[in-house]
Amino acid sequence: GTRLHEPLIAAKEVEDADPSIGVTVADARFMKPLDIDLIRQIVDEHSVLITVEEGSIGGFGDHVLHFLAKDGAMDDGNLKFRPMVLPDELFEAGTQQEQYDAAGLNHEHIAELIQQLTTKKIKVPMPTAEFVEEKL
Repeated sequence: GTRLHEPLIAAKEVEDADPSIGVTVADARFMKPLDIDLIRQIVDEHSVLITVEEGSIGGFGDHVLHFLAKDGAMDDGNLKFRPMVLPDELFEAGTQQEQYDAAGLNHEHIAELIQQLTTKKIKVPMPTAEFVEEKL
């Protein structure tokens, strides 16, 4: 759709910063009919799915989330999904770019979200009570 350019820039920035992260940008030009084959393919190949749109809550991202839930794609807890939409609030007058910046829909915001969702968090085991007592 019309927001395709920003995700393409974000994808290049993320891949340049960390070559171990592969970013796929798919252009979903139409909300309906939902391209469920494409969505399934993306989910099969990736653990993170982000939708970017210039609509607000209730748009394309919500349709994708509804499909993913009904299709069982999120049942195992391995898929991270985030819709990026215009906030449901009034914006001050400004250029289109200024409004997208304020809404968090520019390539910097998209790249930041990709990096947040793809960062591997290492779980450090907490010592047990027995371990603590042994050390005392």
